[in-house]
Amino acid sequence: MKKAMVMSIEEIKKFRPVSFDTVVMFGNNFGLFGGAQMAKSLLKHMHERTSDDALILAESLDPYNTKDPVHLDYHKLNRKRGRMGGQLRIRIRLRNYVGNWFDYLLASRAEMRDIFRGTGWKVSRFIEPNGSLYIGVIEKE
Repeated sequence: MKKAMVMSIEEIKKFRPVSFDTVVMFGNNFGLFGGAQMAKSLLKHMHERTSDDALILAESLDPYNTKDPVHLDYHKLNRKRGRMGGQLRIRIRLRNYVGNWFDYLLASRAEMRDIFRGTGWKVSRFIEPNGSLYIGVIEKE
């Protein structure tokens, strides 16, 4: 029987080896990795907990596909601070509720390829539905 689960990205660590065949990160959820270091760590855990022919389908938005000076300045400030250009620091607010601050990552196609290097995964191709939005199809090396 096939099952789908919705969970926090860090919950992957709780599962036994070969628990999953596919990891789906649509809705720009590649950003949940937060940054390159956390992404590499979690990808190694995903590698151990997925089948030999597993796939990751990861959607992101290329933050550099902009001419907005505010965005360009933010990228520059991030790099000066040792962060990735499209690494955001955000929190969610809904009416009277305010969440904790967290990192959220927007990455270019080249940055996505770099993040997967050394994790046991590789980008096999990109699906590009429009402009800045894209989906990486990732497979085991």
